[in-house]
Amino acid sequence: MEKHLEGVRVIDLTAYLSGPFVSLNLAAMGAEVIKIERPKIGDPCRWNPPFAGPDGVGYRSQSDIDVSLLYLKRNRGKKSIFLNMRNEKGKKILERLVEKGDVVVENFAPGSMERLGFDYERLKEINPGIIYCSIAGYGQDGPYKDRTAFDLTIQGTSGIMGVTGFPDGSPTRCGAWVGDMIPAMYALSAILAALYSREKTGTGERIDISMQDCCFSMIMDEALDFHLEQGIPMRTGNRNPRLAPWNSYQARDGYVLICVANNVQWEAFVDAIGREDLKEDPRFQNQEGRSKNSDVIERIVLDWLKSLTVEEALERLREKRVACDSVVEIEDVLNDPQLKSRGMIRELVHPKSGKTGIKTAGFPVHFTESDAGLTESAPYPGQHNEEIYKGLLGISEEEMLNLRDEEII
Repeated sequence: MEKHLEGVRVIDLTAYLSGPFVSLNLAAMGAEVIKIERPKIGDPCRWNPPFAGPDGVGYRSQSDIDVSLLYLKRNRGKKSIFLNMRNEKGKKILERLVEKGDVVVENFAPGSMERLGFDYERLKEINPGIIYCSIAGYGQDGPYKDRTAFDLTIQGTSGIMGVTGFPDGSPTRCGAWVGDMIPAMYALSAILAALYSREKTGTGERIDISMQDCCFSMIMDEALDFHLEQGIPMRTGNRNPRLAPWNSYQARDGYVLICVANNVQWEAFVDAIGREDLKEDPRFQNQEGRSKNSDVIERIVLDWLKSLTVEEALERLREKRVACDSVVEIEDVLNDPQLKSRGMIRELVHPKSGKTGIKTAGFPVHFTESDAGLTESAPYPGQHNEEIYKGLLGISEEEMLNLRDEEII
């Protein structure tokens, strides 16, 4: 079965996480992703422990072909070539790749591509249909554009850390790498939109993604400015400032998550805990009242859970169709039957030594009329030099040898 993006060629200049996560998802939907890496160095993530290879997995590299697990996860389904883009001959080769490409993705510091001679105007001269996507901490303009950024700094400056944690605690980073992943998803949707637009107009597009912009857009779904006016704490732990009960509650042997969003759900909840008397309590007649008296509700829930196990509590709540679940630790989520049934628990494969025994996430989008997924391993760095340089660009064996000797490829 054909994939949606078969025939789309992506020139991938990215490293670390935000950029490679974009091209990972493009590859999963069928795009040919050509990952360009610096000779002898490659993507810096290649050198981050732990490593996998023929001697197993460990925090120290044990052989010449060991590859970082981060590299193996983020580059599945891609093709890897070496290219020195600072060399004039290397630049000429990049021009030929752009000419044959559909999308260029990069996450260098702003101005880097311009200094290399590959700003959008130049790329458009080479290929008028090229879609050029840049991801940077603070975008391509503005007073912060030259700041170095990583997930942590973006979570801090976007407001994510300002709304994460407990009221009496310090600002807290979200455990998932959302400072990188959220911008990657915006970049992905922008590239797909640009590909569709090109079908109608025949022209390419310049896409400017600011990691701060993207993460800020996520927190502003809530009325945070109004909450500030009302003196509502920004960091509320697992509680919702508008709804109650809405939290992670301790039972005898673990934690139960309970979410009650409206009056119907409130009545179902009090039935489940055997407190039908609360239906007549004027403090809890509507969402506003429950929000104002959320501390009282918290105590009611905790008193009910004191004598119950997680499973006992869930059984009673689910019987009344109250939204609830348990908090699953990582060792359990990696064996979750629902995720397994959806094909989300996969084994990571090394391109040369095969299965690693390490679990990774599959592709979370399912299509009925098209195939999608991450079934191929990540490439070994430089693995596709022959295929791309000789097959796609028609470079001769003699020229290939010369380019290698000059450390251009």
